Amino acid sequence: MNKILSVNNIFKSYNNKNGEVVAIDGLSFDVFEGEFLSIIGSSGCGKSTILNILSGLDKDYEGSYKFADGITPSYMLQEDALFPWLTVLENTVIGLKIQKKYNKENIDYVKHLLTKYGLKDFMDTKINNLSGGMKQRVALIRTIATKPNLIFLDEPFSALDYQTRLKVSDDIYKIVKEENITVIMVTHNISEAISVSDRVLVLSKRPSRVKSIYEIQLSNKTTPINNRKAPEFQYYYDKLWKDIDE
Repeated sequence: MNKILSVNNIFKSYNNKNGEVVAIDGLSFDVFEGEFLSIIGSSGCGKSTILNILSGLDKDYEGSYKFADGITPSYMLQEDALFPWLTVLENTVIGLKIQKKYNKENIDYVKHLLTKYGLKDFMDTKINNLSGGMKQRVALIRTIATKPNLIFLDEPFSALDYQTRLKVSDDIYKIVKEENITVIMVTHNISEAISVSDRVLVLSKRPSRVKSIYEIQLSNKTTPINNRKAPEFQYYYDKLWKDIDE
């Protein structure tokens, strides 16, 4: 597989009333084309900070990261951040307008995505009239409307109830695989990480370092919901739980 991102010795600290706190200490890992990589770790270990650094939102760090030529990342934030006074279509083309790519070809591409993924009849519907799962689909389509080949997902299912969470994980997995998009996802949910990922990166407690990386090899790997039924699922769950708990 082609390497599309190298993260090299990232160091991040901040100051509080007790002095300097080291949040990330010497973090290094690679990301490969087409993979779904999940990053998990204990609460407060800096998972979201990593995405903020890689997306360029946080520039106060040491170390480096490098994208391969032609890689265009996009970031889907933890909250869907949709505008309730706008329609589904109006929400999904916001990125195109910001990047000055708002033209017929790209608008048609967004309409194609909305149609393909079950939102054709809701293009003119206000966001407040959608279910939580549909809102997440809209947020993802807005994220990929600018045609990125790498996306960052920060706890994309955390605000959803359990049943909706399972359905939306299937939806998002299907979309990114069919559109051939590489994914780096931050989550605290071990089952979620195993069910969607090709690899899972486990962070140590703060200050964060790479503690271990697991290649997730499940029998008859298909959709996230079905992947939870794989005989190897419990093995990975126990290993990851122990890694985080330690």
